[in-house]
Amino acid sequence: MSLVLITGSGRRIGKGLAIEFARKGWDVIIHYNKSEKEAEETEKYITKNFGVKIHKFSLDLKETKAIEKTFENVFKEFGVPDVLVNNAGIFPLRFALDELEEQVWEETIAINLKAYLFVAKVFSKFARDGSRIINIGSLGGIETWKGRIPYNISKAGVIQLTKSLAKELAPRISVNCVNPGTIFIPYEPNQIDSPMIPPNKIPMQRYGTILDVFDAVYFFATCSNFITGQVINVDGGYHLDRF
Repeated sequence: MSLVLITGSGRRIGKGLAIEFARKGWDVIIHYNKSEKEAEETEKYITKNFGVKIHKFSLDLKETKAIEKTFENVFKEFGVPDVLVNNAGIFPLRFALDELEEQVWEETIAINLKAYLFVAKVFSKFARDGSRIINIGSLGGIETWKGRIPYNISKAGVIQLTKSLAKELAPRISVNCVNPGTIFIPYEPNQIDSPMIPPNKIPMQRYGTILDVFDAVYFFATCSNFITGQVINVDGGYHLDRF
């Protein structure tokens, strides 16, 4: 049986990915920071509905120095995953440039980009040949949104990090990226990630689902490791009219 570790998987897209991997028969390691209640609910749901092993742990990914030791302990206790999904992220408020504070910049880069690098680094030390890293990016990494400088830069960095890691870790580990578009999340109070985008602006005439995102992630988790350094946009073709 395969094992996957998903950062930021107590809620939102990460929760959905954890559930869908479990549905496929994978053992799952859930990481969370502040979403302890949501992580417990996810753990209970998976335990009740799927015959797989489920583990969870907490870590503030801004604490770079704690990443290596914490993940080493997780690997020793629960096993080394076959697949790492770097998913944890934040979407800060919109700020005009003259209102942007350093703290917002530092926190966004630390969680959305820097943590991806250092989690991948410690994973690569323990990972078996043929393992996979899948980074969850964003359309914000390929286009610019007014007032979202830290987010745009962090997600653009994820795309370049994916390509750099793919070259750095070959041939042992493949590294790819999935950029979700506007995704409907039925179990969240705010069910639509970007409600300002109406479905009729999306070529496929609908919002994406967790399963749409999972299909891309699972493809990278199970396809030939000859596929590496790639980026898939899961957005119903929305980006096609943006460039």
